[in-house]
Amino acid sequence: MTVHCGINGEGLGEHQIFLCHHCGMPVCEEHGRVVAADDAFAGAQAAMHCRTCADRFHKGAAARQSWSGPLIPGRYAGRAARP
Repeated sequence: MTVHCGINGEGLGEHQIFLCHHCGMPVCEEHGRVVAADDAFAGAQAAMHCRTCADRFHKGAAARQSWSGPLIPGRYAGRAARP
């Protein structure tokens, strides 16, 4: 099955697409943002986000561009998080 990235429309296999855990937008690993410690989960687990939700809900959080990419500390630092 082919699923399309919600950011650039690229068609990828379903195992290569993730869903933003806030809005459900399908995103590929290249265009999604993995917030390293999402406090919505017990134990603050990592979670995939679309760019809009990463910016809206996790502005001061460390993030990765992909599951295996390097951690970018305080990716959204300097801007207050919205509830």
